Amino acid sequence: MSKVPGLIALAAALSFAACSTKAAEKIASLGNARAGHVGVGYTIAFLGIPFGNTQYDIRIGSDGYHTNSHFQTSGIVSAFWQATIDATAAGQFTPAGISPAEYDSHYRRGGKPPRRVKLTYGHDGMPVLFADPAYNTQQYPVTDAEKKEGLDPLSAATSVLAGIRESASNPCGTMAAVFDGRRRYNIEFTYIRDEPVKLENGLFTGKAHLCQLHYNQIAGFKPKILKEGRELPPAFAWLAEIPSASAPHGHYIVPLKLWAATGFGTVTATLIQMKVDDSAGRS
Repeated sequence: MSKVPGLIALAAALSFAACSTKAAEKIASLGNARAGHVGVGYTIAFLGIPFGNTQYDIRIGSDGYHTNSHFQTSGIVSAFWQATIDATAAGQFTPAGISPAEYDSHYRRGGKPPRRVKLTYGHDGMPVLFADPAYNTQQYPVTDAEKKEGLDPLSAATSVLAGIRESASNPCGTMAAVFDGRRRYNIEFTYIRDEPVKLENGLFTGKAHLCQLHYNQIAGFKPKILKEGRELPPAFAWLAEIPSASAPHGHYIVPLKLWAATGFGTVTATLIQMKVDDSAGRS
């Protein structure tokens, strides 16, 4: 069962990205884009039994993007792993890509002391880490070059929902690079096909992109975790294009469901809330 936490991270990772030059050209005019708001929520389950939920709230305006997220365990899992994570991020869309300014997260687990992780980005794009309690960043180091290649988790989520790396040949995008303050990893996307999808909760009926996701650990992990990561089974997702006047390409890319099968059962993250408002936050 030791591989399940890695699969949970994979299923809960709705996003992540670093912009290519071509993608940057597509969002060069985002500073003048119509303001908007995207809110999505997911329930996370193992063997069909819910054990957590997560929400993302993203506001885009002339002053950039502001993202909030909340994760909380629930049900029987809370009996032995009671956890809550609240995080915020802010930054700008620029001709060079997404430029994060700040990421701030607060993690609480049972009766243990809470942990705060904050990343502040300088003009050179280098993230400066503040962690309380402090991380031991020397035991499993991440190089400065690797840090600069990744976005913080919420800025990456914003990039994915905005469809920054999509193309006609790969509507899933290609790869999302993430640095969370201690670990550096990629989420790699492979487009398989389009297929009809109908969520049982009635939130979506229509065509979605079936995509394969691969969780590629780069640096900052224990060797044992790296080995287990290489053995993780592939994960899959349905990604849907949701029309919006505030989106850079006229639509947001919203994950409807993510899943990964294991020898113990299937881990899933399923959309349970969605709101797209093109007038919210208008300057």
